[in-house]
Amino acid sequence: MTDRRPLGVAVSGGSDSLGLLYGLASVCAPGKLFALTVDHGLRSGSADEARRVKAHCRRLGVCHETLRWENAQPGSGLQAAARAARYRLLGLAAGRLGLAAVLTGHTSDDQQETLEMRRARSPSERAAGLAGIPLATLFDGRMWALRPLLGVGRAEIRDFLRGAGVEWIEDPSNSDARFERVRIRGLLKEAHRAANTEDGARIAALRFRLAQRAASYIEGRCSFETADTVRMKCGWDEDPEVVAAVMEALVDLCGGAERPLDRRGKATLRACMRTWASLSSDDRNGRAITLGRTMMQMRGGDVLIRRERRGLNTLDLEPGASAVWDGRYRIENLSRTSFLRVAGGGPHGVSPSFSRHLNARKHGWVAQSGVEGGFLCQRLIGRSSCILPVYELTLAQALAHLAGGNRFPECPWDVSGSNMASTTVKAG
Repeated sequence: MTDRRPLGVAVSGGSDSLGLLYGLASVCAPGKLFALTVDHGLRSGSADEARRVKAHCRRLGVCHETLRWENAQPGSGLQAAARAARYRLLGLAAGRLGLAAVLTGHTSDDQQETLEMRRARSPSERAAGLAGIPLATLFDGRMWALRPLLGVGRAEIRDFLRGAGVEWIEDPSNSDARFERVRIRGLLKEAHRAANTEDGARIAALRFRLAQRAASYIEGRCSFETADTVRMKCGWDEDPEVVAAVMEALVDLCGGAERPLDRRGKATLRACMRTWASLSSDDRNGRAITLGRTMMQMRGGDVLIRRERRGLNTLDLEPGASAVWDGRYRIENLSRTSFLRVAGGGPHGVSPSFSRHLNARKHGWVAQSGVEGGFLCQRLIGRSSCILPVYELTLAQALAHLAGGNRFPECPWDVSGSNMASTTVKAG
């Protein structure tokens, strides 16, 4: 037991999350479990559903809180926005309550549906997305979401609840054919196909091992040349898959793009690698490409990677506000009276520079003078700072060390690359 803090469990009132709640309540010590219900406010009966969950928790002697999504709902992408809001609210609650992690009721049925949707979009049998729903995911660099029911079917959970005399809530959106997942669920049911997640577990294990090898490469061959330029010592005789994984991770770190490289971007990167590897060191020198908002240039046998100098916006932060600039830095304005302006600066014009107008004069600072300028500037570790599947954790830790940032919190679940499906909770 490496983490003695309480656990949280996300409970909507559906069969999956209620099954998880009742199962956890039977094994967790008193005071070691908190139930959290997110009320998205999308249906008229959502508040009543949260009260029904609270009644279950009272019966079990489990503390319960309802977290409300009070922002205006978007006109499109509603499910994605609701999911992002759900994890944000859960993360805030986990920090406030001092939870080791929050457990969710995703099942093997959810896993199969996810894999079916992703297979339909992917021409590659080893694409990262085909690892499916991870056993654990770190959100916003602070909250681990654990999914202990990914090997359990929904029918088995419902049999358990019936045996315990527990009634669950049926979400009407689960039968709304406007949603892709509902359509996939119907197709699987019609074909009488059982949930098969072996391929996903195999790909997750492969991603785990690839992340470990890429992390070792970064630790031994990468360094920051300037504040925003990484030097990568290339071993052209190394496994191309590992080198490509390292380059993709550095593009993510230095570029700050909202999305990872798509198929065309990945193909361009690999073609460039093959071309550079085939050239002599003299012919290689000075070669460059732009990819994923980065400039990648050969210099002295190494590759220099930095943010390309275009598409850099100016950010004006109100007093006391915080925001992300260029997808690469999280900025907090500590002043309660003056605006803070963030723009590109430094040798290549891609590092954050800061300025204020005080006493009719403009004052300027760089990231390192945050205390003097009254702001906080934190480098983000690519998308890992937002959402990090557990099998990419070792790679994210190597990137954080490279960038001089804080380590990500370790997963409170015993997860290994050789047996991604066999895990034991170490918290609570």
